[in-house]
Amino acid sequence: MMIDRQLVGAVIRKDWLEVARNKQLLAPLVILPLLFAAVLPIAVTVVGDSGILAAGVNGMQSFLDNLPAGIVPDGYSVEQTVVYAVLVYFMAPFFLIIPLMVASITAASSFVGEKERHTIEGLLYTPLTNRELVLGKVLGSVIPSVLLTWAAFVLYTVIVVTLGTPVVGEVFFPTWSWIVLVLLLVPAVAFLGTSLIVAISGRSTTMQGAQSVAVLVIFPIIALVIGQATGILLFDVGVALIASAVVIVIDVVAFLAVVARFDRERIVTKL
Repeated sequence: MMIDRQLVGAVIRKDWLEVARNKQLLAPLVILPLLFAAVLPIAVTVVGDSGILAAGVNGMQSFLDNLPAGIVPDGYSVEQTVVYAVLVYFMAPFFLIIPLMVASITAASSFVGEKERHTIEGLLYTPLTNRELVLGKVLGSVIPSVLLTWAAFVLYTVIVVTLGTPVVGEVFFPTWSWIVLVLLLVPAVAFLGTSLIVAISGRSTTMQGAQSVAVLVIFPIIALVIGQATGILLFDVGVALIASAVVIVIDVVAFLAVVARFDRERIVTKL
């Protein structure tokens, strides 16, 4: 079945206008990327160079002890190793949290927001097919979440190169694992999370209820962060490529499942 791009685009633009009008949504969309892209890398380069990070942060020594041989270039001091390992490996999974958190804010309000604004009936009775309607709602959150994550990555790169290079003694960022993460895995994770959140919001009666369930999508990312901290799993280019391929396949399956279970009449009767 062909998808009408103009109709999907109209749904996307409508959602963007609604988010732009809601000032309460805009602040979290800026604060989280700034935390991961600016505050944390600045703190790592300043504190890590002094040795405080390795000595004072619980679990940091375990992370360093479990780094595989050859991951960190030879000849680095303890302080240089800390800065390199944290900025290149430890921080990577946090950039998967950005698109999911942004999507949880925007996508959770997709159908629930329409219900609260009393515009859902008009939307459901448009000539949009279920696939076009769900795709429009998903992309309406995926596109800004991915663009915001890419902007955060650019800021992160500037800070790491500017502050991290003098500490380590050479330009070491960005790496191929980060390129794969940002270009492939971030959009894939954002699409998967948003599809699930849109499905949840279609069955929720309040935005708060949809957002509370949406937070569960972040748990696998937190598990990845813990896995890196304990040395169980290192987020290198191989892991990034495999994860991207797996998530893309799941994306297709999840989207088709959401479309198949999308019931306009059920949504209308729950208003």
